[in-house]
Parts: sequence; C-alpha cells; structure tokens
Amino acid sequence: MIISIGEILVDIFDDGKTRTRFPGGAPFNVAHNIASFGGDVRFYGAIGNDEDGRFLEDFMNRSKLPCFIAKPKGKDTTQAIVTLENGERNFRFNRKNGADYILDASILDTLDQKQSLIIHLGSLMLSEPEGRAFFQEAVRKIKANPNWKISFDVNYRDDIFPSSKDAIGIFLDAISNADILKFTEEELSLLTGKDDIDSAIKAILKPHQIAVVTLGKEGSYFYSGLGKKVYGPTIPVKPVDTTGAGDAFYSYFLYSLDNHLDLSQDDSIEKALRKANFVGGYATQAKGAINVVPTIEQINEIK
Repeated sequence: MIISIGEILVDIFDDGKTRTRFPGGAPFNVAHNIASFGGDVRFYGAIGNDEDGRFLEDFMNRSKLPCFIAKPKGKDTTQAIVTLENGERNFRFNRKNGADYILDASILDTLDQKQSLIIHLGSLMLSEPEGRAFFQEAVRKIKANPNWKISFDVNYRDDIFPSSKDAIGIFLDAISNADILKFTEEELSLLTGKDDIDSAIKAILKPHQIAVVTLGKEGSYFYSGLGKKVYGPTIPVKPVDTTGAGDAFYSYFLYSLDNHLDLSQDDSIEKALRKANFVGGYATQAKGAINVVPTIEQINEIK
C-alpha cells in the first residue's frame, strides 16, 4: 500500500481572459493517479473550510481515492495560480494563510503497523515551520517501523522559500531521511552544485537509497546508492501543459514498486521507466494535473 501525505490545493489556470479551477497538489496528484491505475493507495492532506475547500471535497467524494482530510480552523485552501507559455507552466502560490501544511503526524498511528507501506511525503510543507515540524515527526515515526519506507519528491519551488540557500539545507536534510527519491536534472544541480548527473547522484545517494531522475523529453534514469544505473527512453510529444507531468511519471514508478518491481533486474527497471515516461508524456497532452493519465490497459501496451 502507498500512503501519500501533503499538499492538496486548487490549481487556477489564468490565460489572461478566463480562470479555470482544477484540483492539484503534487502528493494528491500522485495518489489520485495511483488510484486510477487500480493501486492500493490513501491520501492525507488539509484544506480550508471555504469555497475552494468545498470544490476539492466534492471532487474527492466522486473519486476512487480514499482521502483523510483535515480542516484546520481559520486556515484557507491553498491556491496555485498557473500561467502557460508554449506549454510550459509558471506557478505563483497563494498560501499566506494556507491550510496545506497544517498536518498531524498522529495519522500515522492509525495505520497497520505490520503492513509494508510506502509513505510518500510532499515537499511544499517544508517551506513553513509547522510543515517542517510535521515532516520531522512523520520521519521519526516511519523510521521506527521496519516495514515502512519513505518516498520523497523534491519538487522544488523557489518562490515559497526566502532563498535558495535556505531551501538547499532543508531539502538535503529531507533527502537524507528518504528511501525512494525523485529529482529533476535542475534540482540535482541546485542541491549539489554539480552539472553532471552521475556526479550529483554519487554525492547525494546513500547505499540504501534509490532514485529516479527525470530528463523531460530525453527520458529518465534509475539509480541505486550501490551504483546501479538504468536508462529509460521515452516517446517525444508536443506538450500542451506540463503541469503534473512529473507527478504522473512518479505515480507510475511508485505503483510499480508497490507491485513488486524487481530492482535486481535491469530489464524490469528499464521497462518500468519506459512506462512511467509514457505516463508523464501522456499527461502533458491536456490542461491540469488531474484525470490526465492513461489507463492501466494503455500503459500495459507499452513493451
């Protein structure tokens, strides 16, 4: 089972003429995608008791995804204002009084302590003291259970941190505690100061860790802290909107891990990467990050 924890928010697409609202937030996107594949997944996040919150609740009630949602008193549902240029997105977050990072680690106490779990933690919470406190307590609880593993997608957003220097220290600490990681090329360069992916991975991965690195139209890599490296090619597409493409990719990779992906076999890893790349590319063909991934039947056609 996969437990995805972190931000759920409203993506507001502004083309200068109209504003269209979609559910969003990377951990929520990941969980929703996994549910659409038929995966065993749960989501935990926080929203405000407001119009945007009710919009998200209505969506969740109609979805296949089991959700556990907090409504911290006096907080507002977080918004991400998204503008597009040639299919590439620009984000501006509205979360001055945001609910997304007001989370309670006691939710982990309700989980089956004997079950093998991948617990995926979102990164947006790390920009706020309350979110960092939750993250640290969640890590403590997860690490105390040998049946549980921590997944972490860096998903760096520079506009929610005072400086990149502050963010780098916070992210490096979070990364050091994870078992399964996702990076972009740009994030690895920022975190390590190295432009070569292999050198950056060598500097950052511990022996017990595994990571995937997305390269956009160039495909993706899998790395293990013990030196394994596998490349996965992709099928180039012309993007309409790249919002959620990384979440789509990672959702399939986590789904594969939870369905017993054989990490000892390079062929198995390469096949999982090709399918994850297909899912990420497919997600760029429509606006928004929800309901944009292919069906599991379509994915399984990729050989």
